[in-house]
Amino acid sequence: MDTHPVANEIDWNPILLRLQMKESRPTPAYPGDLKAALLNHAGLFNHPKGEAAYQMAVEIARLTTCCDPEVVYWFSRIVSLMDA
Repeated sequence: MDTHPVANEIDWNPILLRLQMKESRPTPAYPGDLKAALLNHAGLFNHPKGEAAYQMAVEIARLTTCCDPEVVYWFSRIVSLMDA
């Protein structure tokens, strides 16, 4: 079984591999600006709906754990629905 996270031909593994555990958090966290990293990685930094896609991913993640891995997951799902 292939568990390499690819959605809409975007390989999300480079983002996921940067997640790190921190003593102050129960879940892994991205070391830096997750929003900028996701928008750049998906090629949506200057896309008119890039910011909205990220904010939607954060809002969906807030319904459960609101952790960085979940934001990455929801962002990848939203991006797969967009026409980039």
